[in-house]
Amino acid sequence: MTSSMLLMLLLVWLHSGLWFSADSFKRWVIGGKEARPHSWPFMASIQLNREHFCGGFIVRRQWVMTAAHCLIPRQSSSARVVLGAHSLKIHEASQQILGIQESIAHPNYDPGTVKNDIRMLKLNGSVIFNQFVKRVLLPPPETDLLPGLTCQVTGWGDVSNFGTIPTTLMEANTTVVRREVCNASWAGHVFDCMICAANKNNALRGFCSGDSGGPLICGNRVHGIVSFNGKRCGDRRFPDVYTRISKYISWVHEVMEIF
Repeated sequence: MTSSMLLMLLLVWLHSGLWFSADSFKRWVIGGKEARPHSWPFMASIQLNREHFCGGFIVRRQWVMTAAHCLIPRQSSSARVVLGAHSLKIHEASQQILGIQESIAHPNYDPGTVKNDIRMLKLNGSVIFNQFVKRVLLPPPETDLLPGLTCQVTGWGDVSNFGTIPTTLMEANTTVVRREVCNASWAGHVFDCMICAANKNNALRGFCSGDSGGPLICGNRVHGIVSFNGKRCGDRRFPDVYTRISKYISWVHEVMEIF
């Protein structure tokens, strides 16, 4: 690439303010591997017209958490949530399929800055907990992750930058990045309500279509929601950014009590 082309790309990026677009809200796990079947029993596939649209995860018997930028309608015959799945290509006996009674985005969600990128879905029935379907623990309020901590991201989205669709749930390790370093990479557009993570080496690894709204799992708790990343998926120069769930614990409980 010539220096003039590099300068042109830099000018386009500076003019846009943020280096993500509508296409950045298409997410997939890249550089990972197939998960052991049903090893993440809280995973949810949120579907529109029977096609996987976004990821999510079970936090209570009738509630799934996902990203606010996943524009999921309420009480629509086109929207459903599939639980207990490993493969989305076949119907498994372990699967439970429910509709969406309520879809509540955070009232201060800002699509421009992607702040407060969190949404709660109330299902139209109660989940039956078993070995294939379980809820995940949320973090204590205001918990912050230490840089260098290894976590996992999971999802059914594409597994390459060329639109390769997996047949089963995928997983990948990712490492928490210091927020100040991440903020510098993102030109000041990372905030305290966000978590950053990236691969330790130069290999492409992380999230990138279909994984939006999915979980960042650290230990036995979910700490983040897949939110946004750069134009090149898994590029550690622009760490993946997740919603920091611990900043929203009070709001989450308030929503589940009101609705």
